[in-house]
Amino acid sequence: MRPLSRPEREEKKMSCLYERTLDPLDAVTAWTVFGNDTINLATTNRRVRGLKAMEFDKVNGAANKTYAGASRAVAFDLSPVNTLSELAWHVYLSSIAAVAYAWLRLGTDAANYVEYRYADTLLTAGVFTYCHRPLYQFDAIAGTCCAFDTITYMDVGVEFDAETDALADIAIDHIEIIPAMMTRS
Repeated sequence: MRPLSRPEREEKKMSCLYERTLDPLDAVTAWTVFGNDTINLATTNRRVRGLKAMEFDKVNGAANKTYAGASRAVAFDLSPVNTLSELAWHVYLSSIAAVAYAWLRLGTDAANYVEYRYADTLLTAGVFTYCHRPLYQFDAIAGTCCAFDTITYMDVGVEFDAETDALADIAIDHIEIIPAMMTRS
């Protein structure tokens, strides 16, 4: 890999000063559901930003999972992002009675990632909840984690209290990086 030129370095530095959309979720063709406990992957007009949001259902399928969600391949270099910047996404749940938490994962594959969780106590039923976590303060690590300069995998989902729990019309919208502005006094 060749070193970046000065103009390329400056452009990379400036790019981390502005909001960066990782996926607007206006389309779901790049996304794949987790097994047969997640069904009906589609877009919905229920959204916070953009044209659409991603929607799916959690059912009591043969995979016997306590979660529902979807994943996709990506290509991100988040290394220039300020360590205080936040990862943000919006989650709609019609009920949170059987929900443990919502999550978003970034990594290199389904076995090596960092996980950001938003607990059920922070979620609100019947509206989109704005979930946000500092980029470098993740809640769990799987496998060998990941390098923030080569993010190639992203998934999003909801963890339930029991494998038999079901919930229709789970919506996820607009995954983004919100930059932290540093000031000097």
